[in-house]
Amino acid sequence: MKKTMIFCLALLFVVGLAAATFAFKGPITAIDGAEVTMEVESQVPPWVEKGALAKTLGGLAKVQGVDGQKVSLKVRRSKAKDLTLGQSIEVKPKAADPSQMLQGC
Repeated sequence: MKKTMIFCLALLFVVGLAAATFAFKGPITAIDGAEVTMEVESQVPPWVEKGALAKTLGGLAKVQGVDGQKVSLKVRRSKAKDLTLGQSIEVKPKAADPSQMLQGC
């Protein structure tokens, strides 16, 4: 029983670290309707490519394009109109939701 508990805790720890490394954040550089462009502060994760789904601003966003350290995301218009230039946002992959990762565990 003790080994099983240690294994489960170690697994949760590794999953948590993996999800954290795939998230990124940075300031908004442009807002055009529902399309938001941001400058990534660190390295752009490998999952970020055109068409990928991401979680940000309390909802889903779709990656419209990647150009070096700049990432364009399509978000809801209602979310985009509340944003300001220079505001920092965090973006996570859609699969980074812990409730979805640990189903059946």
